[in-house]
Order: sequence, then structure tokens, then C-alpha cells
Amino acid sequence: MKKTILIILILISLSIASDPTFSQTQFQNKTSGIEGVSEGSPLEIVKYWQVLAIGALVVAVLLVAIAYAIGIGMEMPHIKAWASTELGQIFANVIIIIALIVSVGFIDVLISQITIASDLSIPECHDPGQSCLQAATNEYLGDYVSTIKSGARSILGNNVDASAWANRRVGIYCTTLLCLQVGLTTTIVGHYVLDMDMYAILFEYYTNLLAFAEAQRFFVNQISFKMGPVILAIGVVARSFFFTRKLGGLLIAIAIGIMFVLPAMYIFDWLTLDMTVTADKAVEDSTIICPKECNLAPPLAYLEDGTQLEEIKDIYAVFSVADSTVADEISEGTMATATASNGDAIGMTVTSCYHDYTAEACPTLCRFLPYPHTLTMCINNTNIQRACANLDQQCKIIRLVDTEGVTFDETEYDKCPEECKIIPPLKSNCNQGHCLTSRYDCRIYQRNPDGSLEWWPSPPEDVGNYGKCNDARDCTPNLDAYESCSYVIPQTGKCDELCQDCKPYCRIDGADLDRLPADCKTEGGELRSQCANCPVSCKVRKIDIENLNPPAGICSACDVEKRITYTGLPEDYLTGDCSMEVCPEEYRLMIPRSSCERCLFSEDAYAFSPPIQTACGDVCSPPDNSPVKDAKSYSKIGEDGLVGREEIKNLAKLMLPVYVLPLFNIVTTLVFIIGLSTTLGGDIDIPGITKVF
Repeated sequence: MKKTILIILILISLSIASDPTFSQTQFQNKTSGIEGVSEGSPLEIVKYWQVLAIGALVVAVLLVAIAYAIGIGMEMPHIKAWASTELGQIFANVIIIIALIVSVGFIDVLISQITIASDLSIPECHDPGQSCLQAATNEYLGDYVSTIKSGARSILGNNVDASAWANRRVGIYCTTLLCLQVGLTTTIVGHYVLDMDMYAILFEYYTNLLAFAEAQRFFVNQISFKMGPVILAIGVVARSFFFTRKLGGLLIAIAIGIMFVLPAMYIFDWLTLDMTVTADKAVEDSTIICPKECNLAPPLAYLEDGTQLEEIKDIYAVFSVADSTVADEISEGTMATATASNGDAIGMTVTSCYHDYTAEACPTLCRFLPYPHTLTMCINNTNIQRACANLDQQCKIIRLVDTEGVTFDETEYDKCPEECKIIPPLKSNCNQGHCLTSRYDCRIYQRNPDGSLEWWPSPPEDVGNYGKCNDARDCTPNLDAYESCSYVIPQTGKCDELCQDCKPYCRIDGADLDRLPADCKTEGGELRSQCANCPVSCKVRKIDIENLNPPAGICSACDVEKRITYTGLPEDYLTGDCSMEVCPEEYRLMIPRSSCERCLFSEDAYAFSPPIQTACGDVCSPPDNSPVKDAKSYSKIGEDGLVGREEIKNLAKLMLPVYVLPLFNIVTTLVFIIGLSTTLGGDIDIPGITKVF
């Protein structure tokens, strides 16, 4: 069996070695993880470390074949035994290389998904040819470096102010002979000397923090991702030969440790730092906070002015003590109406929402607008639908978002154009024609650019239940949600078709015409009619581009109208002051390719007009407590757990992530290297490290 396997390996090796195009055809498609990492290596040969690994395996196979030939031909059993052992090691090397390639790709994809889900602006994580692990680690450490520098500058500024005050002096002098020209000078704010000493000590701490953080960043960028691939390539080659196998196993373990484990530990720090400092978030943030509109419940009764009485106590409040029995009957539904006899409601008619309530009446769970067609109990019985349609509107609940409340984000609401918002059916009584017997997925109309409404479904004649779908035509639509029995959706389609003969770079709402290219305007300098008539849903707003608010020095010389992305843009949109290096993609907006594309990432409630909450089950669910946050908030953790002067608190926040966590990362990496080195046959111990544990 071993001879057969050996012969197959020899044939494969010789065929690979004899193919001059092998290295060009098989290894030009780089692995997105380690290949992107090794791009920064000064040695070109380590970019294709797989070639080195395969080449070393080929040489090893040839050596084993020669040994087998010598052992068999000269009847030397020791040579045959050695060749047999080496054959097993060759298979082990193959498994190691395959596992390494798979692991590298998996790690990079995992880190990419974490950073993308965290809304971090790291371009490398969106490019399969770049190393997201290196970019994310550098972003993490770079954020601390910039935070430390900012804190140090602040301390120096405070120290200058304290020095200025400490050196201010006042004096009294007498220049006459009677007082012998005696003078006295003193300071009135001498305590600022103590502040000067404090700021000097704090600045020294900041310099130490900066040195430690910069050292970590240097090691990750220059050692892990530049020397790491070199060590890995040497280790893979060295492990292929018996006389350097132990050293090769150790080098592979070291390379994997510094290239992946150590940077990954910084990502681990990023994910867990908030919980490390402020304790378990699962305990702290377990309270479910629902929007105000999600806590509304169908009322028990209502006043003639439309005021809803949601609870029994509200009903008792409008009746005097003598009329408590009437209040009971109204709340229980045994009395249809009564006259209020207490408070501001005296003389008003109180109507019960549960009068003559039966099984065929409208259940409480169905008393919402839009009608809850996802609940089977509300739609399986036509009598229930009819009862709910005929129920007074004051007995139903519309979960409108509180536009006057502090939770309403007007900017977020305006991101989705009014023409793209969905108009929900909020009419209370839709018991007209065959509307109630129609299919709910057919109660949809589309709004055309001219304002007309067109029935959206168009199933073929041979589709089952087409008759019931056709009945949806009786559910009349309206641009006023309170008069509509059908959903009104915006016009959909590709923007290049909806905006024919209007270039993408002309589709900027509110643009300065002087800054647009000539093919966007007429000879008189006006916007071309094709662009003026282009749907707003296919344009980006100039104000939204300005709201991206790039920092000073970024995109400053690039016109707002040029800060867009699309295929086929003019050359000056991507070069010079508007190049991607000077004005990165995160400070540009993509011209929509499809109508209403800007609404895809809007909150569900803000996609309706009026804004209405339709996903209370999701927004009121317990938080996942994932500590995924923007990189710039790393240094803002622990706000409530620290006391003392603000300057000292700011410094203290940096001690854990800059000193303690990196030491933990180093120890973890060393433990990993020792364990993996033993597994790979590298039994060279690291002196002294075993005494740490």
C-alpha cells in the first residue's frame, strides 16, 4: 500500500515540477487573508508561500523515493524504515498546509463580517484582496494612539495655563523716605504650583502610554504582518525535511501566533472591552425599553370628543362615585353608552368598545390599524373582519410614531424621500364591495410620477384564487392614509431607465448648477429637462453629502457635487483633489441605481407616511448585548465607574486597554505557540516561559 501511494506521489510531483506554467496558473488567485497580509513583506518570494510549500513537498517526495530505491535495491531495512517514516511526515505536511490555508481564509472572513456588522469604516474589510485583520487591528491601536496624543496635548495646555497663573504676583511698594522704600510681593494663586506638578506627572504617564501603544502598533505592522510571512515560509520549508523538522514546526507556530493569534486578541479586546470595564452588560442592559407607541392598547371606551379610555381607572375617572355601577357596565360592555358625570368630561357621551361583545365580534388583538393581516385569527373568519371594519375607529389603535417626542429622528426620517414612503391603509371601515374577501397581498397600489394610482398585482388568469385577488380592486387606495384601504407603494425600477438621457452625475438634488458638467445643462445654463423630470427617488441630496462632515483636510478642496460614487464618472471626480486618497469613499454618496434605494436602510417606522410602528415585536425584544461599537468610543468606557478630577479619569481609562490587556494578549499568544509547536513537532522550548504558569 505504501509503495502504491509513493508511486502516485512521485508521478504527481514530477508532473508538477515539469510544468513551467504551474506557479503562474495555480497560485495567481490569492487567498484573501494571508496573501493580503504578505503583500507588505519586503521579500517577494514569501508572497507565494504556497509555491514554496509545494516545492518543498516535491523535493521531500523525491528524497523519499530515492531512499526507497536505495533501501530496496541494496536491501537496507534502516533506509526503508526511514523512508516510511518520512512518507507519513509528508502526509502530515500536506494536512498542515491545507488546514493553514482554510484557517487563514476563515479568520479573515470572520473579522470582515464583524467589522462590517459594526459599521466601522475600514475599506480593507470590504476588499477581498486585502487583510481585514491587519486593518482592524491597526484601526484599534491607531485610535488609542490618537486618543493618547490628544490627552497629552490637553495636559500640556492645562499646564501652560496653570504655570501662567502660578507666576502671577502682586506687590506693594513705598518709595518715600518714611518707609525706607520697603516693598512686598506675593502670589495670590500659589496653589497652581500643585497643579503644575500634577500635570507634569500626568504628562509623563501619557508619554509612557504613547510609547507602549506605538510599540504595539510597530510590532503588529512591521513584525506580525511583514516578518510573519517570512517566518511562515521558512517554517513550512524547514518542516518538510527531517533534519530541520523540529525547527520548522516551531517557526510555523511562531508565525501563526504573531500573524493571527496576537492581532485576533486585539479584536477580542475590542469586542469585550466594554464588558471588562463596566461589568456584565447582560445584567446592566436587560431592561426592555419599548417605544411609547408600542405600549398602546385598544381602549375600553371613548368620549364623544374622541378621547380614548384605555383602562378601567380612566372610565371610573369620568363618573362620580354614585355612578360607579354605570362605570362597571361601560367597562364590561353590558351598557352601550352613558353620560359622564365627573371632571372635565361632565355631560359627554361615553361609548363602550365592547358592547354586545361575542365570539363573532372583533377580538382585542385585531383592533389595530393597519389591520393585522398576519394574525390568522383576524383573517380566517370573514365575520370577524366585517365586525372589525364596522367597529368605531375610536376603539382601535394606530401606532403612530410620536413625532414630537425626543426619540423621533427627523433627519433619519427625511433620508427616505416622501415619494418613496409607503402609505398604509388606516381607514377604519373598509367594508365596501368585495374588499374584505380579497387577498391581503393583492391590496397594493403603485404611485406613478404623475400622482395617479395603479393596481399593482397582475396575476395571470390561470392562477388560483385570482378572483379573490381581483376583489382587491374594491379596496380603494388614497394618498391620504386615513382614507386608504390599500397599501400605496412608490414606483420601482432601475434609475437608468427612469432617468433616460440624464447622466448619473447630474442626479444631485439641490446641486449648484455652475459646478455640474456641461452635459447636465442646456445652452442657457438651466438643468436639462430629462434631469429635472428624473424622480427624486433616483437622486441624492446635496445636504446629505454635506452632512457626511469629513474632518479638516479631507475632501476640503473637492466640490460637494463631485463627492459621489458611480461607474463612468468624469476623470476630475476621481483624480486630483477628488481622488480616493484625498477624499475617501466614506465621505461620498452612491448615486441610486434603483428607485427609492435610499430607503433600504431606513428604520421600518420611518419608511411609512405617516411614520408608523409596525415592528413592535422586534424593537421591544431583549437586546443582544453585543459590545459592538464604533472605534472612536473605545476611550469613552467606564464613564460612571470612575471618580476624581477629569484629567486623571481620562488617563485612568487608558491604563487597562494599553497596559493590562496587551500583556494578556502576549501571554495568550505564547501559550498558543508552545501548544501548537508541540503539535507540529517543534519541541524547542521557550526558556523561562513555563515558570510563568
